[in-house]
Amino acid sequence: MPLLTWYDPDANPSQFLAALWRVRHLCTRAEAILPHTRVRGSMLLVEAIKSAIDDYAEHETGNREYFWDRPRR
Repeated sequence: MPLLTWYDPDANPSQFLAALWRVRHLCTRAEAILPHTRVRGSMLLVEAIKSAIDDYAEHETGNREYFWDRPRR
């Protein structure tokens, strides 16, 4: 499977939501690792990504905490 694939929002929106859930999930895991690294600004970037995903969820679903629970299928 290629690293980047074309996303068509009209074809299957659930794939996009699943990808956003996966990215947010990875961000929460990264938060546990980042305090032990020496990369400046890493935590700020992870928080910005999570905030952007939550903003999108609030705009699209009306629920800012849409991705906070188990994955949607």
